[in-house]
Amino acid sequence: MLQHLLNTSAIWLLSLVLFDIFLRKETYHGYNRAYLLITFVIGLLLPFWSWSDASVIEATGMSRPVERTEVVRQTIVDAGATTASTNWLQWLLIAYAVGIAISVVFLIRDVVLIISYYKTGKRSKDGVWTVIETNKEHSPFSAFRWVFINSKDNYTPNQLRAVLTHEQQHGHSLHFIDLLLMQLARVFLWFHPLVYVFNNRLLMVHEYQADAAVEKQPEEYGRFLVEQAMLRSAPALSHSFNRSPIKNRIIMLTRKTSALAKGKQLVITPLLLVALVFCTQKGFSDEKKKQGNKLHYKGNVFELWAPGPDTVMVVDPTTGEEFMKIATIDSFPVKMNDQHIYKEDELTADEKIAADKTKEEIENYIFKNIKTDLEKLDDGTYFIFTFQTIIDKKGKVVYNHTSQINIDGNSPERKDYSTLNRKISEVLSKGSNFTPVKREGTAVVFRWNNLFSVDDLFTIKGHKLSKGRQ
Repeated sequence: MLQHLLNTSAIWLLSLVLFDIFLRKETYHGYNRAYLLITFVIGLLLPFWSWSDASVIEATGMSRPVERTEVVRQTIVDAGATTASTNWLQWLLIAYAVGIAISVVFLIRDVVLIISYYKTGKRSKDGVWTVIETNKEHSPFSAFRWVFINSKDNYTPNQLRAVLTHEQQHGHSLHFIDLLLMQLARVFLWFHPLVYVFNNRLLMVHEYQADAAVEKQPEEYGRFLVEQAMLRSAPALSHSFNRSPIKNRIIMLTRKTSALAKGKQLVITPLLLVALVFCTQKGFSDEKKKQGNKLHYKGNVFELWAPGPDTVMVVDPTTGEEFMKIATIDSFPVKMNDQHIYKEDELTADEKIAADKTKEEIENYIFKNIKTDLEKLDDGTYFIFTFQTIIDKKGKVVYNHTSQINIDGNSPERKDYSTLNRKISEVLSKGSNFTPVKREGTAVVFRWNNLFSVDDLFTIKGHKLSKGRQ
């Protein structure tokens, strides 16, 4: 989530800088409005998108004894890994919720004020528009198909027509949709300053568009704008006739668009290219970056936990003798993007059955895609070992610590299977659209210690694959 917010901020900041440098003073108001809306939405959505299909983390060097040790310690993992961050995360969520609540209160206040003006005011029709005379000291404003003014008697016929034409232009241009989008953004992203900058820029473009629709003498209309600026502002959930800064609106009345201005419209092209390259969720790089107990990889942040060294029983593959050895237990993920990673002992019996079906989907997918490679092996019995495989809420494999081919017993002679191991990881990296694992009816991030059990053997005989020991 933090990476998404940073990428969103980068796109928005670049968009606004380019807008202020190249477009803000130009009179292509329709283009400027589209630019602001598109770049705002791109900033929200683009960081979710990924360039690359590969999203699996793969490492080597793990052993089955380590797997058994890790299974024993799973209860300790959650106790040690989740307690430290609970308090600050709870306070952060509380602060965010309070901010949303305050924003909603202000929004409701504006809605109530508009409805109150509508109910208590004197209403008359002007085409498809309803004009409401409120007898309140405020500047003219519009919402939906309602135009609110103090009183018709306060304006000359030309002034009244200018006000109505201006406010009705907001409706014809569907400016209220933009306004609603920005108000929602201000509710849920109340903490982000660039949301307010986008809102102000977009409202000014709205006023430029509405001013351009009025038949007027610039000097007379500018004087009228100054007079209206002395009145009280309208509710935020509306378009106000005296939207500041008035000086900019007066300057825009007489501004001429230069031939160079048309070329400036192409500024959005390099912007999108830069955003695509640098601000997507996962970009081009496959580099894994570890910072403390956090592993950053293609937009996901995995929180790791390492139980430390332990003693395990190891079997000598040559003599068959079993002996004790100190093994360093490698770290493994307990959270992804601050979300808890569930495991089998946290599921109910019915949920385990459903999770086993998903597990079978992934196993069949692997066998289907590497069958040709497996049938190149020497005759013998084998099994596949996948250590710490994680699937996200959308049914995509996002983490796999180790993938390797193992021999069952002493037959056949062991060889270098590194190429085939990499192929298994590549297949896993493209695995998606599996059935998500659910906990209490909700999809969760889930981890299997090993997709394949020790009984999931397959036999190669005459370069033909069959399941089980033959």
